[in-house]
Amino acid sequence: MDRKWYPLPIVVMGILLSFVLAMMFGTNTYSLNQVFDVIFNLDMTDQSHQILYEIRLPRVLGALLAGFMISISGLVLQSVTHNELSEPSILGVNAGANLAIILAALLLPALPFIGVMASGFIGGMIVGLFILSMTRYRSPMHLILAGAGISLLLYAVTDFLVITFNLGQYVAFFTAGGAAGQSMSNIALVFPIAVVLVIILLFLSKELDVLLFGDEMAVSLGQNQALYRRVTLTLAIMLASMAVAMVGNVVFLGLLVPHIIKMLFGNLHRFTIVYTGLAGAIIFVLSDMLARMFNETPVNAIIAVIGLPFFIYIIKKRGAKYA
Repeated sequence: MDRKWYPLPIVVMGILLSFVLAMMFGTNTYSLNQVFDVIFNLDMTDQSHQILYEIRLPRVLGALLAGFMISISGLVLQSVTHNELSEPSILGVNAGANLAIILAALLLPALPFIGVMASGFIGGMIVGLFILSMTRYRSPMHLILAGAGISLLLYAVTDFLVITFNLGQYVAFFTAGGAAGQSMSNIALVFPIAVVLVIILLFLSKELDVLLFGDEMAVSLGQNQALYRRVTLTLAIMLASMAVAMVGNVVFLGLLVPHIIKMLFGNLHRFTIVYTGLAGAIIFVLSDMLARMFNETPVNAIIAVIGLPFFIYIIKKRGAKYA
């Protein structure tokens, strides 16, 4: 077995530890025994068990799942676009999901949460795939510029609708980010799709490795680079769309985690996909826990405390090469 798999049990233990901590700490604090009782000896007549099982457990699992998807999506986008500053928002996924949720709130005010999530997923997918199809025969720079330009347009339309129809309450959640309001049914819907998409990416890990060498090298090795770029970008868009629909706009996570993992484990995707997903899950669930502890501070503010200095570092050291 490759030595790079040796830290995997430690990372898995980190997932378990972060899950337990996130279950314990938040707006209210619960003991370790209470958390274990909910998992192994649930009593729905106990109020603390009800809160932990019906509110906190879905939120923690949703945060783990969303962090997993956003981070892997960011990794794939950086590899395929050859730009280390890429993250899901570069394809307009966040902006598309944002606008779709606002439109759903206007057209169907009584839409349940799963409907809101579905509308965000559809909006992110449509915009992401549109930008992808529009730039499929062009360089990665065209992809980045198209994503930035269309995102600005969609955010402007969203702001107009929010101001006109007084929908600030919808935008507050979406722009702040966070796993509040999750349900086990939402997670049960998203989880199997996410697992299938990540498994496909693992099967395509060698093709992603080849893409890292650049277009000319990929062609010389006989790779159908256009096909694999479209397939992997589509998978990344799907992961990001589901995550954004679940937890709103989450910044820096898709940028920060892949860089940390690549510095530790190199660039081979059979390792980085796994470690990036697990590390992203840990960082996001702990950030969501801290947000609860500080009176529901926006999760983006917590992540930005970590991500902004790293973002500045990337721009300073590598921005001229990749931007």
